[in-house]
Amino acid sequence: MKQKKPILVLVSISAILFLVHQYLQNETSINIAFLNNYLDPFLLMPLLLYAVLWERRMFLKDKSMVLSYTEIFGYFLLMVILGEVLFPYVSKKFTADYWDILAYALGTLAYIIAKKFPDLKKIKTFIKKISIIKN
Repeated sequence: MKQKKPILVLVSISAILFLVHQYLQNETSINIAFLNNYLDPFLLMPLLLYAVLWERRMFLKDKSMVLSYTEIFGYFLLMVILGEVLFPYVSKKFTADYWDILAYALGTLAYIIAKKFPDLKKIKTFIKKISIIKN
């Protein structure tokens, strides 16, 4: 369980933030433009990547399976092509916003960081090292 902890924390927080944002946006009509535009693409990537990993682990019956960086990059590209090229081309309800690509990238990066540091203590040590280097 220790190896999965940062990814599970990231996915849980992403899911909760997504649900809270959808509730605020659609049920209470609270609109925060920045969040309305970029939070969903950011949260999509950790949720999508974990869902793909979960699906593969279930069907291939390999609980130790992880997504490679190539596969992660492939899903990032797939979402960029679908969300920023194909959907806006097919329907006027979708708008191509190239800042969304940055949101997809940051969400993907969050997943990679959670994958790279399977122990939360290692993340804290890494952050401390970065702060020491800056000073």
